[in-house]
Amino acid sequence: MFRAIDVGYGSVKGVSMNKEIEYPSALGKFRPVRFTSGMEQNDLIDRLCVSYNGKKYYVGNITYVQSTPMATMSNNRFIDNEGMTLMLSSLLLMSDYQAETLNVVTGLPVNEYANLKDKYVDALKGEHHIKLLDFNGDPSKFFAFTIETAKILPQPMGTIFNEILDPYGNLIDPTLAKGRIAVLDIGKYTVDLVLTDGLQFVDKSSISFNDIGLFDTFKDLSLLLKKEGYDIPPDSLEPYVKGKSNLPISKDKIIDVFESQADKIISRVHNIWADIWNFDRIFITGGGSIILGKYLQKMFDSDKVQLCKNPTMTNVRGYSKFAKRKWK
Repeated sequence: MFRAIDVGYGSVKGVSMNKEIEYPSALGKFRPVRFTSGMEQNDLIDRLCVSYNGKKYYVGNITYVQSTPMATMSNNRFIDNEGMTLMLSSLLLMSDYQAETLNVVTGLPVNEYANLKDKYVDALKGEHHIKLLDFNGDPSKFFAFTIETAKILPQPMGTIFNEILDPYGNLIDPTLAKGRIAVLDIGKYTVDLVLTDGLQFVDKSSISFNDIGLFDTFKDLSLLLKKEGYDIPPDSLEPYVKGKSNLPISKDKIIDVFESQADKIISRVHNIWADIWNFDRIFITGGGSIILGKYLQKMFDSDKVQLCKNPTMTNVRGYSKFAKRKWK
């Protein structure tokens, strides 16, 4: 039995044998809800309240309704209470049982991989307990997960495995696998670059940037709106730029911001991948590629560049395929 989980800075994604989940990577301090009708229409993933390591939290979507989201950008986020709460909440959401023994595949940003990999494995392995709470803060279910083996990958490697393996973990494109495959992963706060040569991780050409992710686009857009007389903070802009609401400025001005951010990213890419002309395939993935992907693809001006479908899930689906290959 295995689980594939990607605890990103923007969202948490999970894949099991029969389920996929995705929810915001946010925790909020729990406080009891003073009135409940018993008729609430939300699924569990939208009303998730848990207790872990002696602390009570709102997790994911409900954090924005009932609390104030907190998200740490510390390098130790993955192995501290915040990251482990998100990891175990994902196991809870995908579990059909209240006690399970599992293998887990997950990932770390490229720059944090070497320093945190062993610590993350140590934090994950062993027995863990988490409680599902009702809106009063009372435990409704107890879960115990024993993680026997934890495999940690540089996060964008998931996209490579997703593209070259079938759902059972079998190699489907041996020719591409022997070539030079690059991944440009646009996250909310980070941009990761990974290059493989014959599936060998090319360390000198793989890196993370923490200042040019999607949130940097939101900051630039927020400043533009302020000049136009509209005060919309960066944290509130995601629904607008994803088309759920309209912004009170022209579409051309919004496109200018997107193109400017794509140009910043491309500049960094060419500094790291000076021999990009020699690559066989470049995959653009991550939640930020939903907004910036088409501008980046245009700037690359190469038929080797491919926008991933459902890019928020490509890494974790690759973890899942890797797990099936590893633990057949």
